[in-house]
Amino acid sequence: MLAKKVINLLYPRRCPICFEIVTKDEGMIHMRCRKLLTYIHDPVCLKCGKPIESSMKEYCSDCGRHHYTFNYGKALWVYNQASSQSIFAYKYKGRKEYAGFYSQELLKVHGQWLRSLNPDVIIPIPLNRRKQNIRGFNQAELVGKNIGTVLNIPIDSSLLVRNRLTAPQKELTPKERLKNLEKAFSINAKNHHRYNRVLLIDDIYTTGSTIEACSKVLSMNGCNEIYFICLCIGQGY
Repeated sequence: MLAKKVINLLYPRRCPICFEIVTKDEGMIHMRCRKLLTYIHDPVCLKCGKPIESSMKEYCSDCGRHHYTFNYGKALWVYNQASSQSIFAYKYKGRKEYAGFYSQELLKVHGQWLRSLNPDVIIPIPLNRRKQNIRGFNQAELVGKNIGTVLNIPIDSSLLVRNRLTAPQKELTPKERLKNLEKAFSINAKNHHRYNRVLLIDDIYTTGSTIEACSKVLSMNGCNEIYFICLCIGQGY
């Protein structure tokens, strides 16, 4: 107990949005900062979960144009300035403690859905080994482990392999994103495990090219149902 108090004094918890210290009473985030996060609400695309402008529509513009291998997925927040700066600090400034807040919010909002899926396994979108060594962790894996622990779902971080470094997706057009990810993922020959129902987890969903690339590989490996969950997603108008 004393050691924990010392650690808290030396390394106090910081808000995942403004990065200032939060008190014990405030929990994991300042109330004023929570209001800057736009939580997803209906109507949403029935495939990827992006917010759409009308409940008369079933799919966003991306999902209306393309056939995707995955069944469907959900997201927590709209990708805006507050969520993007938080995830940037998490990934590139070593704020690994934010994984606790992210997983807590995912479970609060989508816990019932995740339980109803009853997936065989949670699979985080893999990083290239070189990038993971530089960063020191896989951002999706940390959140996935927290969720798996609470829901008693195993996590498999070694089945999917990212074969090569790819250009940052945010800098590419939708067509370039698909091309960028061609043959980027494969099944680990040393861990050739087959699952029937899989939950993929990632931090950001934009056009779905990364989730789709992984879904195709899993489908070819005998997976029949593929779902995903992510922290942030763009608008689907």
